Amino acid sequence: MSDRAATVERLFSVMQGSRGFPALENTVTSVISSLGSDRQAGTDLVQHIVEDFALTQKVLKLANSPMYAPFSAGSGSVSSALDVVGADALLHIVLSTDVVTDVEMQGDETLSQALLSSELARNVCAGRSEDASIAALMYNLGTLLAQKYLPAEAKAIARKVASGLDEAQAASEVLGLTLEQLGAEVAQRWKLPQSIVSVIDGTGDPDLVAIARFSKSVSTLIHAGELDAVDQLLADLDVKGVDKSGVGNLVRCKTEQRSRRPGVPPDASNEKILDDLFSALAVDEKQTVEALAAAMFPTFANTLQTAHCLLFMLTKSGDFAVRYGYGKGIDELRSKLRIGKDYQPTAFHAAIKNNVDVSIVDVSRLKVSALPDGYKELLPHVNKFVILPIANSRVSGLVYCDWDSEMGLHASELDAVKKLRNLFLPYFSP
Repeated sequence: MSDRAATVERLFSVMQGSRGFPALENTVTSVISSLGSDRQAGTDLVQHIVEDFALTQKVLKLANSPMYAPFSAGSGSVSSALDVVGADALLHIVLSTDVVTDVEMQGDETLSQALLSSELARNVCAGRSEDASIAALMYNLGTLLAQKYLPAEAKAIARKVASGLDEAQAASEVLGLTLEQLGAEVAQRWKLPQSIVSVIDGTGDPDLVAIARFSKSVSTLIHAGELDAVDQLLADLDVKGVDKSGVGNLVRCKTEQRSRRPGVPPDASNEKILDDLFSALAVDEKQTVEALAAAMFPTFANTLQTAHCLLFMLTKSGDFAVRYGYGKGIDELRSKLRIGKDYQPTAFHAAIKNNVDVSIVDVSRLKVSALPDGYKELLPHVNKFVILPIANSRVSGLVYCDWDSEMGLHASELDAVKKLRNLFLPYFSP
């Protein structure tokens, strides 16, 4: 097997079972809002999706998968893909995708650069904004996949580039193929249409290829603070209809934003409280699952200022019911709040079916059908929640926390809560 083929096989082996790339919190909120609005236009929904790499590649992959391929005729755009998969499938994609804030996203240099590249592309070619955005995102596919799933190789490439080697040559020496060739190989495996594969490998629509390459290069330079080199790239860009003055202004704006980018706000005290709770409960084995929840949830409420903390458990009927709760109106929630056994496109069913953590930052933007029956009546003031499945061989429980204030979870706090969630695993049968 050649180095090239071995690299591709190793990449797919690592990717198998992965949760994939995260989506921007603001983008997910906008998509859910558009899905829940009777007045939303399809163009608005598409515009939100093509701003995000995770959602774009998932929608395109699904539309071109064996399930939808007979109906998609090779969907190369999000617009055509959405016509094939429909709103329910899109909601399922959105709810099963990890979410990060814009500040957290900036911490992922490679993904942040890809999103900036897409934004630049949309402004370079406003008349073809969807095509340009997808071209820029997918042109970065190989780079993104290598950084996420082949980190040792990505670091080796970076070291060679830092020593003065061209990126294409560095990648070829490490991987057996360039990053663009890697992206094209993956796109072909995913059955994406030739119009996308050819942009990635550089043989496709000349304008889209030029825009994708320009946007990737400029995004890299902005992150490096090298504005002078950007001016030369813009001067050399040969694509009809480009507003070079407008693109130059956007580049300067993004460079300025980058220079004064704030860091992620730390909240070590809350994280320490939760970590100390984990340490204590890990050695103090409780006799029942209710006793463990009773020892855990009050600290959640006091530290994270939750409105409710609920432990759902699978019942003999197949429904999920509240086994233990902390907060206001728990008796009513225990008797009335149910997650039915029959699958529905709700956030709760998505968490159960896919064993994925779900975070909703604005409940008001969800359609009623995206919540369990009676949820709005039982919890009218909740504006955000998280659902953390408890699963051995299958999901048989859920830890649920909600807020009726502007409070929420920082990433470090959520990680600590996930660790505590895992303490429930021994109480649930494999």
